[in-house]
Amino acid sequence: MSFFRVRKVAFINFGLLFIFLASWISWYIYPLARTITKEFSAYEMTDGSFEYGMSEELGFLAEHVFYGKVSYAAVPSLFGGTNIPFFDKIFFQLNGDTKCTFVLYANDEILDEMAEWYDFSATNASDVPMEVRAVKVGDKYIVKSMESTDGSLSWNFLMDGYHFYWCFMGVSLVAFMFTVGLVLVVVGILYKPRRVVEQESSSDEE
Repeated sequence: MSFFRVRKVAFINFGLLFIFLASWISWYIYPLARTITKEFSAYEMTDGSFEYGMSEELGFLAEHVFYGKVSYAAVPSLFGGTNIPFFDKIFFQLNGDTKCTFVLYANDEILDEMAEWYDFSATNASDVPMEVRAVKVGDKYIVKSMESTDGSLSWNFLMDGYHFYWCFMGVSLVAFMFTVGLVLVVVGILYKPRRVVEQESSSDEE
């Protein structure tokens, strides 16, 4: 296989790799992105027109409130404890309800501050009453805020200070990687080695 042929295949392979990584990362980002988009809806104004933005009424309709005690909590084995945004998460359930699973996206900084009033691994974790506000995405509930008698994880701290920022960064990264991958694939398909171009030129002259 010639050097030019290898270069052509490399363009396509690297392009497909970038597209695969973009799709893989978007799969991790989707639950948070869907949670955020549910906060923003089109709602009808009094004059019959529509305005796009934060609708308090529709926002609260998309939000579910749960009360109870944590009966189960687990950290996914893949990427667990890596402190990479949106890869670190905790699955937990309340009151033994196995049909309702909550997902808390939080890095080490958030979990350390949260540990001052609640720790999922503590011996008394199942004895602490909890209020959880979450948005349903698929078959799971993405946590927006948590509150107990000893402290709270507020919406501003979790969603505004963490989810919004890293979701924007993640979407930007996915768009960049997908664009680069698509460009590499197109270049690889359309790329013509110098030798081929020279042969075509010489044949045209004859």
